[in-house]
Amino acid sequence: MSSQSRAGAGAGAAGGGNMVLEAENVQVSYGKVTALRGVDLELGEGELVSLIGPNGAGKTTFCDTVNGFLPFGGSVRFRGTEVSSVSRDELVDRGMIYCTEERDLFGFMDVEDNLRLGAYAIDDESYVEQQLEFVYDLFPRLEERTDQNARSMSGGEQQMLAIGRALMGDPDLLVLDEPTIGLAPVILEDISQAIDPIQEQGVSILLTEQNVTFALDHADRMYLLENGEVVKTGTPEELRGDDYIRETYLGG
Repeated sequence: MSSQSRAGAGAGAAGGGNMVLEAENVQVSYGKVTALRGVDLELGEGELVSLIGPNGAGKTTFCDTVNGFLPFGGSVRFRGTEVSSVSRDELVDRGMIYCTEERDLFGFMDVEDNLRLGAYAIDDESYVEQQLEFVYDLFPRLEERTDQNARSMSGGEQQMLAIGRALMGDPDLLVLDEPTIGLAPVILEDISQAIDPIQEQGVSILLTEQNVTFALDHADRMYLLENGEVVKTGTPEELRGDDYIRETYLGG
């Protein structure tokens, strides 16, 4: 499915329309250590759902699980298909694209080569060129550094490149794991401004964040994960008004 055909799918249709991602009673353990304890989460068509929580809460483990990298108990369905029943390559082919916290860039390759690598499975060259233009419009810094090797870029520029490369893969569901961690305010603003145009392309987004303020500004719905368990859910408006959220994550 191309991004063009998904455009206009309806960003922010909280809980409405088709379910893109459904997780039920997800449990993950590393040996005797339980990382996820019965996590339930739903993400609807065109939504941005944010999973927030402190470092070590299990957010990255959840991302790794839904992307098919970890064995788990319970059920994870991507557009109705059990994640455990298909290969990781098949999930990518179906449009689940994962932008990890580590970024996973090829440091010896320049910006454009890294971006084009994200479209390795796309046969439509006109789409690739169109999406490359879209990425450069989102992040003009990348276009300015087209021939620069990724390893010589700042951390914030590398984060833009990682997100851009993920977008080149024609995502149906874009999983962004901690995209703002350690970023300078100017880069944070650039990434913040990119969120709406990405959703306007019809892309659904699962965003994990320690930066609760960033998540509140962009999410349609939110889940608070602590010690591997979902302890609160709601809209940004509901969580902004929650005493525990204000005192623990927003400084009162």
